Amino acid sequence: RPRKGRRRAALREFTMLGSLVKEKIRPLVELNDRINVLTKEERSINSTRIVVVGDQSHGKSSLLEALSGVDLPRGEDIKTRVPLLMQLRNTSGEEHAVISIQGNEASAERIALADVAAKVDEFTAKVAGAEKMVIDNPIELRVYRHDQDDLTLVDLPGITRTSREGQSGSGKELEALILKMCRRYCEPQESVILNVVS
Repeated sequence: RPRKGRRRAALREFTMLGSLVKEKIRPLVELNDRINVLTKEERSINSTRIVVVGDQSHGKSSLLEALSGVDLPRGEDIKTRVPLLMQLRNTSGEEHAVISIQGNEASAERIALADVAAKVDEFTAKVAGAEKMVIDNPIELRVYRHDQDDLTLVDLPGITRTSREGQSGSGKELEALILKMCRRYCEPQESVILNVVS
């Protein structure tokens, strides 16, 4: 073809490609962007989760360990001082966990499964302080393992009616704070409530 004809043909193809991008490809890209925004804010999407509630030191964390197969902090006195959102996810890659403070992506840290209990303790101290304060500011823990069913578990501070040294407010104030937290996590219809009693 003469050079002019080739140029016209190339221009026509370019114009057709431009309209194809506008009509077919652009909506797919926009849909992908919207999906990315939703999955980034996964905590705002109600999905089935098991919420564990009950009095302090009645074995909630031990039950969660049995359900998840993940070691959590143990010891005397109050150990769960902030909500722990544990998301169990299947992976074909290397088994690991990612821990973060909810709403603070910069705090996210990849850790080995053997380090989970120590890191939950460390992040609890970052959020609630080194004392025994109870705060409604969740820690997110994503656990990636082979042959793992996708499941979300919520560990909440145990209900207590007396404040201890290092906790601000009276026992009634502390009880009201924890009960409010429990109600908020149990409220969605998708929540399966596991009430642990001695």
